[in-house]
Amino acid sequence: MSSTNASTGDATTETNTYEQDGPEARLIAQYLPYFPFKGIPRFYDIGGFLSEPTVFARIIDIFASRYKHQNIDVIAGLDARGFILGPPLALALKKPFIMMRKKGKMPNSISSSGYDTEYGNRSGLTVQRDKIKSGDRVLIVDDLVATGGTLSSAIELVHLLGGTVVECACVVELKMFIDPTKESGLPSRSELFQKKDIGHVKIWGLVSEDVLQVEASLPDGYVDDGEEH
Repeated sequence: MSSTNASTGDATTETNTYEQDGPEARLIAQYLPYFPFKGIPRFYDIGGFLSEPTVFARIIDIFASRYKHQNIDVIAGLDARGFILGPPLALALKKPFIMMRKKGKMPNSISSSGYDTEYGNRSGLTVQRDKIKSGDRVLIVDDLVATGGTLSSAIELVHLLGGTVVECACVVELKMFIDPTKESGLPSRSELFQKKDIGHVKIWGLVSEDVLQVEASLPDGYVDDGEEH
């Protein structure tokens, strides 16, 4: 492991291996506060580390280190926070960046089927049909994975165009959705991926809810002002 301090970005050693919830991740977790939002008690906000340039840069460095030797052809960022994380990673790896957007936003595009998230139903993602070629190795990037609905839509688009998903890379992975008990009432990401025949696709998150313990400091009178509840 690197002995990097997340607040300074100074590293004493180089490494290509980073563990979920390892020393680096635990430092970064300090900059991922949670809010009550959209009816969810713990909504994790990447604005915390985006306002800290050295922390943001360190996250990109970690992802670049993980993927620089994996023969990636294209990096796909998901609407909308994947548009923040994907471009600097693509520049670091010197690879093309493509957008996977909500419907009606791009010309010459194909659409996935609809999908579910922890917030509700969605109509699917789109990608321009000339951005992924048959045989391309694609890295999908987003800020957070929970139920896996959005990622499943992105994976579907890659497969429709003949590409292969190397991995889905997220800063935060909520493990509670991987294989929850029936009693919990939570949707199962494992079941969703098996149903869509994409269970072989790997997901990697740097930080999990196990170490995300920073509660946002809220102003007096704060109310949950999300659109969906």
